[in-house]
Amino acid sequence: MKTISLITGLLTILLLLSTLICGLWIKSKGLTNDAGSLAFHTKIGATAVIFGTLSAILLIIQVIKH
Repeated sequence: MKTISLITGLLTILLLLSTLICGLWIKSKGLTNDAGSLAFHTKIGATAVIFGTLSAILLIIQVIKH
């Protein structure tokens, strides 16, 4: 359980940071009209939210068990 929590936590951090960095890059380059780029980053953002929720659930389970 600890390994799964660690992996999901690390994936969540990686996804959130990459979404933030890429989003800032898109904004600075003015690529808001590129639908493909926005769709790609929307998918990364949605995946980050899913992993964030999963990480929170695993944390709650660990707290309840201990």
